[in-house]
Amino acid sequence: MARSITVILYAAALLATAAHAQPGYGWWGGNDDRDGCPPWASDCDGSDDSGSSDGSSSNSVTQTELFNNAAQFSNATRILIAHAVLASLVWVMFIPSFAILLRLNLKNPIVLKIHAAGQILSYVIYIVAVGMGIWIAQQLDQYADVWSDPHPRLGVAILALALFQPIFGGIHHSIYKKRARNVHSGKHTKPPGRTVPGHIHLWLGRSLIVLGMINGGLGIRLASFSPFQTNATSTKVKIAYGVVAATMFLLYLFFVVGFEIRRVRSRGSEGAGRREEVVRNRNKDGGLPSYDESEESVGMSTRSERTHRTV
Repeated sequence: MARSITVILYAAALLATAAHAQPGYGWWGGNDDRDGCPPWASDCDGSDDSGSSDGSSSNSVTQTELFNNAAQFSNATRILIAHAVLASLVWVMFIPSFAILLRLNLKNPIVLKIHAAGQILSYVIYIVAVGMGIWIAQQLDQYADVWSDPHPRLGVAILALALFQPIFGGIHHSIYKKRARNVHSGKHTKPPGRTVPGHIHLWLGRSLIVLGMINGGLGIRLASFSPFQTNATSTKVKIAYGVVAATMFLLYLFFVVGFEIRRVRSRGSEGAGRREEVVRNRNKDGGLPSYDESEESVGMSTRSERTHRTV
């Protein structure tokens, strides 16, 4: 329990650090003599011949240099906005919400199906968002080494790691159901509960949520130095994203910590033998226990569950 809370609090610290990070670019893989320059800029000697004061982004790459006409630039801007909106919805709203769903102690097998379907749909949406981001990076390749920035690198890494989430989740559920069958038939087996794939699924998911939120902030910071976004717009977007992401993260943290507390109390008061007895009783009534009866899903007390059955 203590280890779980420590890791989660450390993740919160990382999220806060990313939200307040200064927009330095020297450590993004650029040349040392361009320390502090965004990848969009073509002149970082401290001079500014443009004299711009219209609130636009402070870089020397103009819209006309990036695209042949205003229509192409507008289209690219719309794609960039769609990329940002979709990716933010996935990692700030959808995936955390479907993860919280399993922590609400709803004793209904449909909860697992909603969780799985929702996460897979979110992953598909994220694939589309990443595709848009890659397209934008290709359009700007002549003027900026966008791939030296951590935002696209981390985004692709998150995409690759998230691919394993449904795999580990499915393996865990299969093992859980197999153990439940063995318990029901009287075979010697481990009681249904968390498995190695279940632990991987759990912590990989938590890590991806934190990384996804952090990467959203990095993306906003990168866009703030591009020709696509004015300084005024950047400020509004940073504030809005910071408020929503922080609120959602705290909500997610609340349910995760609450779940771990319930789980530890349940294990301490009942023990593995009592949990195994509950599984047998449920199977006598027909049907395998649902996923939300697994330790992986909810931390409910077996004592309260047995009391409910005798009422």
